[in-house]
Amino acid sequence: MIVIRGYFYDGKTSAQIPANCRVYDNGVVQVAAAKSGEGLLKLSRFELKASARLAHTQRYLYFPQGQTFETEDHRAVDEVLARFRKRSWLHAVHLLESRKRYLLVCLAAMLAIAWGAGRYGVPAVARGIAHHLPPSVVETVGGQTLTMLDRSLFRPSRLESAEQQRLRSHFRTLMQAHADLNLRVDFRRGGRLGANAFALPNGTVIFTDEMVGLARSDDELLAVLAHEAGHVVHRHGVQRIIQDSLLAFAIRAITGDVSGTSELFLGLPVVLTELAYSREFEREADHYALRYLRSQAVSPRHFADLMRRLQEQKQPEGLDLPGRWSDYLSTHPSMEERLLDFEAAKD
Repeated sequence: MIVIRGYFYDGKTSAQIPANCRVYDNGVVQVAAAKSGEGLLKLSRFELKASARLAHTQRYLYFPQGQTFETEDHRAVDEVLARFRKRSWLHAVHLLESRKRYLLVCLAAMLAIAWGAGRYGVPAVARGIAHHLPPSVVETVGGQTLTMLDRSLFRPSRLESAEQQRLRSHFRTLMQAHADLNLRVDFRRGGRLGANAFALPNGTVIFTDEMVGLARSDDELLAVLAHEAGHVVHRHGVQRIIQDSLLAFAIRAITGDVSGTSELFLGLPVVLTELAYSREFEREADHYALRYLRSQAVSPRHFADLMRRLQEQKQPEGLDLPGRWSDYLSTHPSMEERLLDFEAAKD
């Protein structure tokens, strides 16, 4: 016989009764009040269910008619479950958490899985989703993004209409080669963004007046457009939005915190991972631009020349001035790394 000491609840009231639960070798179960010995419950065979062991928290025995027995006598409960082969698979959790060596191994495995999912799993899933979104969704996202930027950052372009038309004519061959992408070129005054160019998910490529003013030839801007077209081809804009959402969801799932208390810890890994993703996107766009420029017999050096000119505008260290080259290059790979292939390319 095994005696388990604890508290009995009849399932009808909130009364807590100090009691002893006796389990006999033949499976008979009897519960009696600890002080008076009054019988509270009897089962002719073992039909108990027990909660899993979790550190030193209370265990609960559940009876068929809704009664409950609460106890801290883990050894007795484990002995009963082992004798009648009723031990839950969750007992393995207790074994793992009670041995530091196993705990460290599980922690390392969890971190490795989390890193692998964030580094490779999330981008792969986001890439698949991005390339299967309906065009109407992509168009809506791009349109709303431009509306927001026009309200908060951009100002109407001051470029002459003739200059804008000349540049669009110079870009026509590239845009016609990507008719399925619905590429469009718009101009805006960048203000604190300075010399900049970027592609929206719907195929709209924005050139700031400052970028146009920095260029010494239309082919330099064509090279930049080829780079931005690479972002549209690979749907980097939509993919990044999806990655942001999946990363936040994945971290919340791992931490188990949906209340928002982990917001301070969510920011850093998302930012660091997104920075790496941005650099991968830029490399893909650079490779795309290289292939296109070579196919059109346009020197890839035009892209490198314009980027070098942006580098020359680097602000003095310690100053945070808006509208500088760092705004455009902050999420890009290092300058030397990016331009190596462009400057090594034959004209």
